Amino acid sequence: MTFVIAVAAPIGGGKTALVKGLAQALNGASTLHFDHYELATRKTPEELARWLAAGADFNELRAPGLLSALQALQRGEPVTDPASGQAILPGDYLILEMPLGRAYAETAELIDAVIWLDIPLDVALARKLREFTAQALADESEDPREFLRWLDAYLDQYTEQVRAILRLQKQRVAAGADIVLDGLQPPHALIADARQALAGIRAMRERG
Repeated sequence: MTFVIAVAAPIGGGKTALVKGLAQALNGASTLHFDHYELATRKTPEELARWLAAGADFNELRAPGLLSALQALQRGEPVTDPASGQAILPGDYLILEMPLGRAYAETAELIDAVIWLDIPLDVALARKLREFTAQALADESEDPREFLRWLDAYLDQYTEQVRAILRLQKQRVAAGADIVLDGLQPPHALIADARQALAGIRAMRERG
């Protein structure tokens, strides 16, 4: 049976890097990404505001196809990544980039272990801004004024809505995590700590 590991963190917290590094460390484990299925980022600021005001139920954030993909991989069947079109093959381990951890009821029972990357929100935001800036600098066709207008809108939405969502994420997701790692550690240390903790969890499950 495929052992499913969910990796959760705030935006800019290092989920993608840990998923990639951990997959390599676990002999080329397959990876699946919630962001390739979710529809929440298509919501308008007004829709997000109403969702927040109503209690921000994570289970209302739809991700069509994610559950069936997870179930197929656990049955040993390959699936197609909806973003890249590439095949995702089943294996001993599956690393799921899943910002909602077990707080998303639809897939919670299929997850064997949740890793939460704990990192201050200001550091995570700074990392994300550096990523955006690097992308803009690499694109010679980018109009600096357009980028600054986009960045201004992004920071406005971050202040008004995203920050509140990230605080709720930490409250709900970190509480259900099996492994909590210091997100300020260098990648090699995070991968080593994650592997050691996962080995202990899997051994306990197999004995129990």
